[in-house]
Amino acid sequence: MSQPNPKEPVDILIQCPGSHGVIPDHVHEQATAMHEFGLKVIVLCCDAYERSRSVAYATIPCMLEGATTNRTNAFSRKMGKALQTMRNQLIFAWEVFKNKPALVLAASHVDSQSPLWVWPHILLVFLRKTIYGMNLHFSNRDHHLGPKWWQKLGSHLAYKPFRIAVAHKRLPDPSPIPKFIRTVEVPIGPEKTQQIRENPKKIRQKWKVARGKKIFLAFGHIRNHKNLDLVIRALLENPQAALVILGRVSNHRDRPLKYYQMLAEDLGLSKRVFISDDFVPDEKRQSYFEAADFIVSTYSSGFHSQSATLATAVKARRHVLASSGGSPMRDLVEHFGLGVFVEPDSSEAVADGMATLLHGVLPEANWEAFEEHATWGTNVTRFLEAAADIKSGRPTPVRQFEGYEDEAVPLPTLLSARALLPVKPTKPPKTRKLAAPKPRPVVRKKITKRVAPPEPAPKPVEPVVVLEKPTAPVLESDPSQPVFPGFDSALESPSASPEKVTGLNGHAPAKKKTKGAEKPKPSRARKPRSRVANREAIGAAAV
Repeated sequence: MSQPNPKEPVDILIQCPGSHGVIPDHVHEQATAMHEFGLKVIVLCCDAYERSRSVAYATIPCMLEGATTNRTNAFSRKMGKALQTMRNQLIFAWEVFKNKPALVLAASHVDSQSPLWVWPHILLVFLRKTIYGMNLHFSNRDHHLGPKWWQKLGSHLAYKPFRIAVAHKRLPDPSPIPKFIRTVEVPIGPEKTQQIRENPKKIRQKWKVARGKKIFLAFGHIRNHKNLDLVIRALLENPQAALVILGRVSNHRDRPLKYYQMLAEDLGLSKRVFISDDFVPDEKRQSYFEAADFIVSTYSSGFHSQSATLATAVKARRHVLASSGGSPMRDLVEHFGLGVFVEPDSSEAVADGMATLLHGVLPEANWEAFEEHATWGTNVTRFLEAAADIKSGRPTPVRQFEGYEDEAVPLPTLLSARALLPVKPTKPPKTRKLAAPKPRPVVRKKITKRVAPPEPAPKPVEPVVVLEKPTAPVLESDPSQPVFPGFDSALESPSASPEKVTGLNGHAPAKKKTKGAEKPKPSRARKPRSRVANREAIGAAAV
């Protein structure tokens, strides 16, 4: 166990309360990639975190794992889980306050009883400007206590501290994640476990598969959404195929292994279906993939994530029969030519995909390009780019599978499995000789001709009278006489005064009469008085 140095500044602080499973493995690979980049990383973990893995980064074992009570009562289990979550989250906030990291990454999103523990994280974001990020796997919604309004409040407040969501799945539109959180789609890198090589022929002998059969391998946890029952039914239309199922049922809600065994027996496929729950260590996983011919990842339409088996199949150089809803796995399989992708939740589509892998012409898979893209370095780089955008105030785009510089690999053409099956000759059905039916009497219908009604007589057209406009008589003009005598004579005589100019009709122009015009009154001129006269006038006025 490596202890952190308190004098060195912390770049990234990661919180991970679990010790085994998908989430701790994901955190371990992320922390290892960050450490290889030269960043100071601290992982808040439990005591059993380092038992199954060797770490090169600093760890602080301060988290609790598992329920805090052994009671079988459902309320007690939920209460114990809620108290454990509150305790881990408060310690998480204290470590963030003490270490002062530049970035914080939570292993998963937890909203159980968040109104009781989320406030210290909100204060750290507001005062310290700490950037919080989370790995978006799934919410811990099965441990909620209290009424529905309390649960809704908890789901709302649990997102408040976070600014980045690192998701390895395709989120629906509209997304349940708030808009102020920047979602970054990241790939799942390969496992870095040192592989132990085994002979693929010996492994095939363990499976007891007949010679000449192409083996389809379904590896991992046995779950209902993997549609293994549809794969078994698809074997009916592909007699050259065999199915090997290796895994265990991890949830009591999923079908047991006996269900698939009984289904194969009922369909008469027990010799072509091999089921085992033997544990296969990570060191031997690649050898088991190489022993098979194809890999099965037939998820249902509700699956929107990636599959960890895809990276192992690429290492073993095996094509994949895949199906899912809108997910990154579909983009990866179709873009890099890793196999055949079919529509989910359809036995006929799975059968056609099998036929394509068995008899079709597949494109050359770009294995190297996929290995360059799906790395933990790409995973961490996109998280750091989003954090840099937030610190600088730049808008963060939706990062979905960036780096596709080459053109897409052409997809294979799906073959119909039913068309490839040999047609068995069938005997014609026996026909009974039936007596000839009696002829029916022909009844002729009377045809009545419809007479068209007579056309109405045309109305008489009244004659149109055209009235001609009277025209003025045209007078012959004499060139020797002037046309306008008055006007022409006025122009010819320069000595004529303008007062004598006649109008166009030879008469003098009439004067305009104005309404209410009055005659001008004669103006009275004032005579200047002498000074003596003025004085006399003043004296007379005084008297």
